[in-house]
Amino acid sequence: VSSALSLFPAAAPVVGFSGGRRLSPAFRPLVSGVVSSVLAAGRSVAVGCASGADLFVRCAAPSALVFPVSGASRSAFAARSVRLVRAVASGGPGSGFVVFPAAPCPAGLSPSASASACFCGLGSGSWASAALAVGLGLPLVVFPCGFSALPPWGVWVPAGAGVWSGGFRLV
Repeated sequence: VSSALSLFPAAAPVVGFSGGRRLSPAFRPLVSGVVSSVLAAGRSVAVGCASGADLFVRCAAPSALVFPVSGASRSAFAARSVRLVRAVASGGPGSGFVVFPAAPCPAGLSPSASASACFCGLGSGSWASAALAVGLGLPLVVFPCGFSALPPWGVWVPAGAGVWSGGFRLV
């Protein structure tokens, strides 16, 4: 819990989560542990309605605020993710975002406060959500799930100890 407290200041009203829709069930304990740490630190949780990482988060946090998708198109999923990230950012100082991507960040994606710049068809909603979160000023922690390369967005440092030890925080 103390690691989570250092990642997101005590005033953090909400921590948003995103990740691969086809994230391997092998990562479910990691996701559950991080979500449990966030909840134990008194934070609320926001997440999407997809399978994979979103499902693992919802199972670990039945009271999570869930952002549904309206439709089945890629643009509908992108719009849902934009709503999620913006809602977390509107939570005020201390809010944060955690991502469990199943693949490296697509080349050419950079943080931006512009949703259209982040969700520009590069093929990864998880990384697009992360880029928008950073662009909107949210602290970001990434847990690379099955790969090690992090995007060249700045300096990445270990996120902490315990369940946070596999994550990296952008500074």
